[in-house]
Amino acid sequence: MQTLIRNGIGFWGHDHVVGPQHLLLEGDSIATVSRTVPAAGPDAIVYDVEGRLLLPGFVDAHTHLAQSFGRGIYDNRHLTQWLATMIRFLHLSEEETYTAALIGCIEALKSGTTTVAEMTSLGVSVDASIQAIADSGLRGVVSSCLGDYQEGDNPAPALDANGVLGEMRRLHKQWQGSQEGRITVRLSPVGLPACTEELMRGTRALADELGIGIHTHCSEGETETQSAYERFGCSEVEALDRFGVLGQDAQLVHCVWLTDHDRQLIAASGSSVVHCPSTNLKITDGLPLMAPLWRAGVNIALGCDGQSSSGSYDMLKEARLASLLGKGLSADATAFPAGATLDMITANGARAVGLGQSTGALEAGRKADVIVINYPQIHLIDEQRLLSNLIYAGGGADVDSVFVGGRALMWNRELLHLDERAILADARQKMRQTAYIRPH
Repeated sequence: MQTLIRNGIGFWGHDHVVGPQHLLLEGDSIATVSRTVPAAGPDAIVYDVEGRLLLPGFVDAHTHLAQSFGRGIYDNRHLTQWLATMIRFLHLSEEETYTAALIGCIEALKSGTTTVAEMTSLGVSVDASIQAIADSGLRGVVSSCLGDYQEGDNPAPALDANGVLGEMRRLHKQWQGSQEGRITVRLSPVGLPACTEELMRGTRALADELGIGIHTHCSEGETETQSAYERFGCSEVEALDRFGVLGQDAQLVHCVWLTDHDRQLIAASGSSVVHCPSTNLKITDGLPLMAPLWRAGVNIALGCDGQSSSGSYDMLKEARLASLLGKGLSADATAFPAGATLDMITANGARAVGLGQSTGALEAGRKADVIVINYPQIHLIDEQRLLSNLIYAGGGADVDSVFVGGRALMWNRELLHLDERAILADARQKMRQTAYIRPH
């Protein structure tokens, strides 16, 4: 089946020059990217975007979608307090988990995200979260969120290292390559403060066996980072390096409390870093210094994280905040220019989650994950300033239409495959009746 997206504009080349752009899609992939309208067959589905901006869909390189039900009730808590509260009070049934994750999926779609790297939340049904992603039409790189070590005063884990690895293997067997390839699986030990050396080494061995990557939290909080020195006599990054976790297939989330040596290890290993600025600020993880990693050539992607920690779901907001923090904390106005920041939510994100050859760019042969930005608007006026204005003035509400794998999921801000009103009503009812306990 052919689909023609015509009469758009797009960024061309490394200089991001704006020019006419038309896309011919064959099935779930891009066949042609052209400055002139390509010839399409008589049965092609045609979408005329009337001068709007075409972009590759955004890649959220770290999220917990079911935390949508926790937004706004865990405010004003530091990371350690926030985590303890989440573990004690996030108790969702399978049905509630599905609805909560589906709400997150809708937010993702309506703000231009086409791929989510979902680390299913503690205390919720893994499979229900993944089913929501599958039903939403999003592309998902999914994982569990498990540990085998008691972290601080939190409850003891239910599984030992072998049990966690067994669950990871089950998840891979059930979901890898499902939904015509839209769903892929990564291994996700939740993070070293809640994991043993045995689990981390076992995760690397299993990842190598299955040929898939690793997704884990790293050096997020000061207290949590200090625990690595107490347990292993070195930093979290040094421990992950010792246990074999680092590598080109590893995505390390947060990376706030790093030493210069940690940064060198990350750069040398080819690991990706996923920066979640809204969460880092809202639950006071610390101020992450991303500029030294960026200058060292580390692949930096962005994540919206869970809504109960970040408070929002909008990759363009994360991009703006990441650029401004990068500039401000380094006192270097040249750090994270608009073009590099756009890469962080597209090509860099795709590379971080293991899809660097198939998504993240509008190129022939890649998956047809395409978004349409409403243009022109009051804050998006002149083409010569469009890239800068998109990053520093744009937001998810500017996303007009979304295609995933060549399928139109949203057109003119209307979801075509989901009943948004019915899902919203269901979510509101479940929030009022749920066993999900609100802490005082």
